[in-house]
Amino acid sequence: MRKQLGPDGLGTTQSHSARTFSPARLSGILLIHCLALSAIALYQSEGQAQSFLQRRIQRRMQERQLQEEAKLTESQKQQLFQVRRDWFLSSYEKRLALFQSTQACLKDAQTFQDGKECRSKRRQAGRQLLEEGRQVMNAERQRLGLSPLPTGLPLSF
Repeated sequence: MRKQLGPDGLGTTQSHSARTFSPARLSGILLIHCLALSAIALYQSEGQAQSFLQRRIQRRMQERQLQEEAKLTESQKQQLFQVRRDWFLSSYEKRLALFQSTQACLKDAQTFQDGKECRSKRRQAGRQLLEEGRQVMNAERQRLGLSPLPTGLPLSF
């Protein structure tokens, strides 16, 4: 038996201390933690495998794109740059309006769900804008004899 002090400062006697666990209770606690860790590990490995494949595909596409662009003449590179630059400059007002509307939406949001809808709308509008830019770039790339830009890769210089 173990003597402990109670909240009133007087001693109480208990047969088990608060920190002692029976083997059945201990195995039950460990089982729950092991199951949780197993589920996390399986979920992460699945996500890592998928993201690994996606990164590998994107890397290969970027390498192919760089190889194609390395074969271009300086004149063709300049044309591709100008189209990309012109699109970025012409879409500036649209991108700014998108950020401002998202800011206004978030200011008006009263619940988590409202905020989630604001982010969802911004993401969808951003994807549409990016797709417009990709179409402009792909038209020029096609004219230059290059393969189209893959979806999912950002437009950059």
